[in-house]
Amino acid sequence: MNNQQVTVILNIWKRDYVKEQVESLLAQTHKPTQIWILQSGDYVETQYLKSMDPSIEILHSTINLKYFGRFSFAQFVDTDYIYIVDDDNIPSANWIEYCIQKSEHHNSIISSAGRIIPKNNFYPENLENIDSAFIGDVSPNFYHNYCKEDTLVDFGCNSWFLKAEWIKYIWMIHPYTFETGEDIHLSAVLKTELNVKTIVPQQVDSLINGNLKRYYGSDDHASWTKPGFLEKRAEILSYHIKSRGWTPIMW
Repeated sequence: MNNQQVTVILNIWKRDYVKEQVESLLAQTHKPTQIWILQSGDYVETQYLKSMDPSIEILHSTINLKYFGRFSFAQFVDTDYIYIVDDDNIPSANWIEYCIQKSEHHNSIISSAGRIIPKNNFYPENLENIDSAFIGDVSPNFYHNYCKEDTLVDFGCNSWFLKAEWIKYIWMIHPYTFETGEDIHLSAVLKTELNVKTIVPQQVDSLINGNLKRYYGSDDHASWTKPGFLEKRAEILSYHIKSRGWTPIMW
């Protein structure tokens, strides 16, 4: 396991947690081989980050590549694993090591949070479904993620740790839209094409955790607060379930 190489891909737009993210990555017990930062626009200063470690590279785009750009960028990775991280996610220092163990054990995508789709319900992220559909990122008692045990989910959220060889398969199916739903698309396509599942692993304290500061995801830039978010994601779910043969866990 100690020889497994990992590329981390960070996605930067208007949130400015990137220095904290990079510091958490450089402090990992299993240090990533390379850290790639995909920056859209000029809202955040990033060039100073290169001086923090030789492993850091920055790809700057004046086009907003939104959610799928980082998964396209991931096709250039030459390491064993890819760890793609949302711009509000701060992992504990042993998270990459933990993800390697869990990915090998389950042969799955490892996400720090995820969703289970209720039967015949295309709106799992409606807040009325928090108790049944939201896994890992909704506990009112902690600032960090909480998941009692390794849990099979329909799709992951917040971050995705996976074998690099799998990334090419997500482009076998053209995304329904590039506006949102990269998390749904990844899990749905890898399940239908490779029978690869998505797991949210046990996270019961801050010692081993995929996101130590959940509240970073509730700011003004949060996509889930925007008009039409649930409706568009319902269309994506319908596409994969009705047209692409994806069967959610509870269906």
